[in-house]
Amino acid sequence: MLSTGALVLCCPSLQGQWTFLSTYSSQEIQTHAQTALAFDDVTLSMLVHDVSMRRLSYEMPFLGEDISVSGAVFVPDAPDLDLPVLVYHHGTTFQRQLAPSFKEELTNLGFTMASLGFLVLMPDYVGLGESPLQHPYCHADSEADAGWFMVNEVVDLIWDLEVNLNGNLYVMGYSQGGHAAMAMARAEPPEPLIGTMSLKAAAPSSGPYDMNGVQLPWILGSPDYSQPAYIFYLLKGWNSVYGNLFDSFSDFCLAPYDGILNEMLDGEHSGDAINALCPDDWTDMLLPGAMESMTGVGSPLQLAAEANDVHSWSPLMPVHMRYCSEDEEVLFANATSAYDAMSSSGEEGDVLAYNLGAYSHNECALSAIASSVLWFLSLESTTDNTLTPEWNSGPCLEWVAIDAMGRLCSQTEALTYGQAGLYFKRCLETGHVEKWCKLR
Repeated sequence: MLSTGALVLCCPSLQGQWTFLSTYSSQEIQTHAQTALAFDDVTLSMLVHDVSMRRLSYEMPFLGEDISVSGAVFVPDAPDLDLPVLVYHHGTTFQRQLAPSFKEELTNLGFTMASLGFLVLMPDYVGLGESPLQHPYCHADSEADAGWFMVNEVVDLIWDLEVNLNGNLYVMGYSQGGHAAMAMARAEPPEPLIGTMSLKAAAPSSGPYDMNGVQLPWILGSPDYSQPAYIFYLLKGWNSVYGNLFDSFSDFCLAPYDGILNEMLDGEHSGDAINALCPDDWTDMLLPGAMESMTGVGSPLQLAAEANDVHSWSPLMPVHMRYCSEDEEVLFANATSAYDAMSSSGEEGDVLAYNLGAYSHNECALSAIASSVLWFLSLESTTDNTLTPEWNSGPCLEWVAIDAMGRLCSQTEALTYGQAGLYFKRCLETGHVEKWCKLR
């Protein structure tokens, strides 16, 4: 029986589109969330659906051609519900087969998100997963297209998954995924999705949104930058798109680094392995004068950075960024720059930037991801989403407070220690997140 108002599209499946990968029960997902993610019992009780994982092979446009790419799809066992779609963009991945659709174990966050009641899509991106191309790292257009065309393909083939959609779409991501989420939210959807899926909200986190004004100048001006592999990954990726940054690494790198970088940025080696071969001062790898020639006004690198800025546009949906002030990989000023550029347009509160505290890049991730998903749940379960600290308002007679990590906390704790936190309110009668609020 199909629910009233559900989005139901019946199409014949295209042979070879789906590869079934794995299934986990809600109990297995709860156990993982408790032991690995430190979820509280109240939040664990929200993980109610068994989840199956599939790889989707689909086509998207890239550099004037249609290419084949892949992504992971996490399907809740919820045939009687009308599901929202959540697109999660993953962070920096150097190895092609460490993309989401090749990670079948429970450490793939898609299982947890889907167990809450979302149909979760995780694009692998161009050059990762099944795609044999060079990955164009932090290339906004291909990141956006990887997300939108995956949504389009899933909607076309939704009958194969035996679920119904409610037409609501949410977009999020962390690190490079934050950049990709912002790029997707900014981009126009494929025409078949217009009037079919509605992008309700975007939650980019800790992403390099302002490439030209913040992220690239900061990295290039930091000889002790903690992830030098990212720099050369970016250069090789952008050069694969624009073709004018350099002819070979020997144009700006000293031997033997020129050969090492070209060999190891092949989709088979990890970022850690590349970093281990770099000197403590990564600029010691460069030829004399290389930095000045690469970064001059109007240089190909500067133009490429400008082309991949995603921090200044006028959103038609709420965009709530999350960041941490001690992030050593993506400077927090990317978020504040985006807030300054974007908050002048639209209604008040549509663009927000939350500082989740003085944490490193990796320490910030779980809090940013968990609070983004809880926010999406709150938007799904109520139309009253006013920022408010009035805990006893609303129709619920019994509720609990949940912190940004999905852990139970008391009202007193939230009100007393919430200066740097995001807190949510879950209604015990309905089981849904009824309100969300920011306490300072």
